[in-house]
Amino acid sequence: MGRMRITGTVTAALALALTAAGCGSGGDSTAGRPAKPTGVHGVRFHATAPTARADDPVAVRLTGLAPRTRVAVRAQATDRHGTHWAATVRRTADRRGTLDLGTGGTARLLEDMLPTGGRSAELIGSGKTFSYHPGPPGTQRSYRVRLTATALSGRDKGERVARRDLVRQWLTEGTTHRGLTVSRDGIDGDLYLPRKGGGRKAPVLVFGGSEGGNAGTYTAALLASHGHPAMSVCYFRCGKGSGRPNAIDRIDLDYFTRAGKLLRKQPGADADRLAVMGNSRGSEAAQLLGQRHPDVFHDVIAYAPSANVNGPYPSGTTAWTDHGEPVPTGPLPLDRVRGTVLAVAGGNDKMWGSADSADRMARQGARKLLYPEAGHHVNWFPLAQPGQEGGADGAVARTAHADQRARADSWPKVLALLSGDR
Repeated sequence: MGRMRITGTVTAALALALTAAGCGSGGDSTAGRPAKPTGVHGVRFHATAPTARADDPVAVRLTGLAPRTRVAVRAQATDRHGTHWAATVRRTADRRGTLDLGTGGTARLLEDMLPTGGRSAELIGSGKTFSYHPGPPGTQRSYRVRLTATALSGRDKGERVARRDLVRQWLTEGTTHRGLTVSRDGIDGDLYLPRKGGGRKAPVLVFGGSEGGNAGTYTAALLASHGHPAMSVCYFRCGKGSGRPNAIDRIDLDYFTRAGKLLRKQPGADADRLAVMGNSRGSEAAQLLGQRHPDVFHDVIAYAPSANVNGPYPSGTTAWTDHGEPVPTGPLPLDRVRGTVLAVAGGNDKMWGSADSADRMARQGARKLLYPEAGHHVNWFPLAQPGQEGGADGAVARTAHADQRARADSWPKVLALLSGDR
């Protein structure tokens, strides 16, 4: 069922961007360079990775404070719609005047960012999923997070004592982007290619679930920055004039195989190791492709999966077709998949029973990564998917953070699988 509204609960180190820089499809933006850190009385922010891939961990510390100074550290960003997001933590410097958030503390600060102003209360009380989004990687290769520190005690009480920007990159130097259209390419989506000279790696086809649109574009960009030719495709709700349907209704697997064949031809692609990565309702298509078209697809990565073929969404006659023929609803066999099937699921998934599905897939030989406290939004990379679920109770927040921990644990394992470590 995918993210029915915006995108899912998120680990937001990525959730942040004072929209860093747009740059053209093939170039690298100088606007993505972080501003020099500033401070007063020798107070400074230090970051282990001031400019890095959006899924790379970063640890932040503050030095030069008077011993035991109480400080508010704030992360802030503006999304692509102009909405401001922020989160603040309050900590006390040690006896050396250092405040060290570490990797975990920095990630948590970024994860907790919420919209500010009146929209915050509206979203938090809505009970709906909402997310921060910077501009798409094809036009904005990186995004920027601004950190500020304000003294809450001591000689500088009430004063902002330090500032630093973090630049988080979707596309690293040398990676390229090309937009795809149905009229020109037969596909609606984005193609991301790694820098030249990196050898041949498994290409990856990425798509989302019932939220529709081009939900996998950030993931595909990051995969290219890890050296994998990658393509994100939109298969429904792709916008006016796209030529694609507005429902999961008679979506032909031929559309995905056409995309996969195009991706296998790209520079740097190991054509024999094409992987397909689908989330939620998209996990059905991913498994069907591995099962029915093993000549094209090798590995299958299914996030928040179903072990069944389900009906159309929100309405229609049949969800999936193959060469124009309806794919029957019912259990999804995996006996013809040529490579590895990896199922990633949360034990507290309220959308549908993805944990039970992962168990059933494992009984067919799939690898299973199950996170008991996580919910439906376990998909894709860590540190870069900002967002929350509305609702004031602590259970919602706990599930959101469990989703983020699941992504942090599963993403390196996905990358290892794609790199050939089985």
